[in-house]
Amino acid sequence: MFSSYNKIIIVNTSALRSSGALTVYHQFIAHLRSYVGSHRWIIFVDSSVEQPIIDGVTYIPDDNHSWFHRIVWEHGGLKRWLKQRNIIPDVIVSLQNTGSVTECKQVIYYHQSLPFYSRKWNLLKANECMMWLYKHIYPFFVSSTLNDKTDVVVQIPFIKRGFCKKYKFAEDRVHVLFPDVEKIEMDKIIAANLSADCLHFIYPATPFPYKEHKTLVEAVRILRQSNPSVFAKIRIHFTIPIGGYPLLEQLIVAYGVSEQFVFDGIMSHENLLSFYKASRGLLFPSTIETFGLPLLEAAAFGLPIIASDLDYVHEVLNGYEGVMFAKTKNCQKWADLIARVCEEAPTFEPLTPKGSSWGKFFELINR
Repeated sequence: MFSSYNKIIIVNTSALRSSGALTVYHQFIAHLRSYVGSHRWIIFVDSSVEQPIIDGVTYIPDDNHSWFHRIVWEHGGLKRWLKQRNIIPDVIVSLQNTGSVTECKQVIYYHQSLPFYSRKWNLLKANECMMWLYKHIYPFFVSSTLNDKTDVVVQIPFIKRGFCKKYKFAEDRVHVLFPDVEKIEMDKIIAANLSADCLHFIYPATPFPYKEHKTLVEAVRILRQSNPSVFAKIRIHFTIPIGGYPLLEQLIVAYGVSEQFVFDGIMSHENLLSFYKASRGLLFPSTIETFGLPLLEAAAFGLPIIASDLDYVHEVLNGYEGVMFAKTKNCQKWADLIARVCEEAPTFEPLTPKGSSWGKFFELINR
């Protein structure tokens, strides 16, 4: 059936539908054109994602998003699908953290960091149930699909250390490959139309507890007493719609700091870049990240960045002089650093994006 091709390569991507996971898919597809070679690529995708025509590439839609379907697929379903069609793959690639139960070579792109953080979650709380599952149940399905022919790709050293320790996996089979970061053409970006008499900060994050929006609310509450002039002018923009995080909104109202926070809703990437250009700095108190793309985007603008003093921030922003660190729960330190940025208005040399490492990813597939 595929005898004219050098290799038959299966790629599982159907779980990549949004956020950072979808970015992984887009980058893979963008580079596939250059590395498709004389191989046959069969890619399982969600039907909503882009599926550009590439010689040698076949897309198979899979819109069943249930955990049960995915578990069955990775633990025998894919194997049966291939056997029914007399397809013998040379490599199985997964861009979605878990591999497949197989005897053949695998390359897994791993980007789920929750199991590597010590934070505890309550299964009985609605807003923590999913995090509990990812921390305690998900690792079983990761480990059950690893074999001695598996290579794993992660984005930063912190994830490599966590993966090797959690799964007792050989360090030489886990490869750190920095994801692509878009080169931002500053002169083409129009700054967002924000009030000139205020001091604007941006925090692009989803409304999850580990994003620690509360830290910023506590810091602003402190500023009301310690630095009234900064407090009066500061505006912190969240990429959350009004009503999208009721507990946070209630806290803001209870503290009497509603004027200092703006709920701008989910932003397009273009709009977010415009906010960076108009902002005094980036605030990033998140305690759990796989990478933290906004850190690099803000650094590309030379913006001051105040971030949690955690490994992922140090690794992503290595070499950038404009980052200031604070322990997530040290709200006084956050208040002091915000006031410092407001009063000193420092600027920094923009951080130049690293070159693409996707070539090395495809080398792992082909070797």
